[in-house]
Amino acid sequence: MGISTYPYELARRAAAILGSEVEASFIVRQFGLAVRAGSSSGAAGRCDQAESMVDSGPCIAAIEDMTLHVVPKLEEETRWPEWRAQAGREGYVSALAVPAQVDNHVAVALNLYSRVPDPWTPQMLTAADGYTQVAAAMVRLHMGLAEIEDGAAGYYQHMSDTTTIERAIGTIMQTNDCTEAEARRILESASQHRNVSRREVAETILRALVVVDPTRSEDEREQDPGI
Repeated sequence: MGISTYPYELARRAAAILGSEVEASFIVRQFGLAVRAGSSSGAAGRCDQAESMVDSGPCIAAIEDMTLHVVPKLEEETRWPEWRAQAGREGYVSALAVPAQVDNHVAVALNLYSRVPDPWTPQMLTAADGYTQVAAAMVRLHMGLAEIEDGAAGYYQHMSDTTTIERAIGTIMQTNDCTEAEARRILESASQHRNVSRREVAETILRALVVVDPTRSEDEREQDPGI
């Protein structure tokens, strides 16, 4: 198993399409669990990691109310202190968060970061919203294909609860650049707050963000709980 590269490609393409002045990062949120899925730069990724670790920031807010959140001047923003501090350290002065729904339990948000003040023209807002809808469709397709493959090959059906959860924890650690203890806390919190099993949360994470190596046998996959 390995982390899928498609969210990184989506982030890089977003930055390229939407303008040379912006850097992009995607957050995927499922059952209340936010995971930084892919970024066009390390700086943008660190900002989204700070946001996902405390589950608070413009992307999270955008997903919760399904509206764009514009931060025209970072220095005047009073919300989201952890995210704001990280964005300031990275040299950003303005940001935009754009949400899109994947299904009833999963949503994505595109964070755009700028080192120049308030570049968010109406045309940029429209383009960013359209691109985020495309990204949500890509996540939906990836999850659907993972479900079809699982139905045929039983990748997740044959995993024990422990293996599934441990692999999801490894995914959270890798994408959010956090410790094992922090990843376990994040997964447990998502399970409790949404009243769903840890197994269900873990499978959703794996289907959205992980690719399975079809050349490995089921026994090999079961014996190796790592990503």
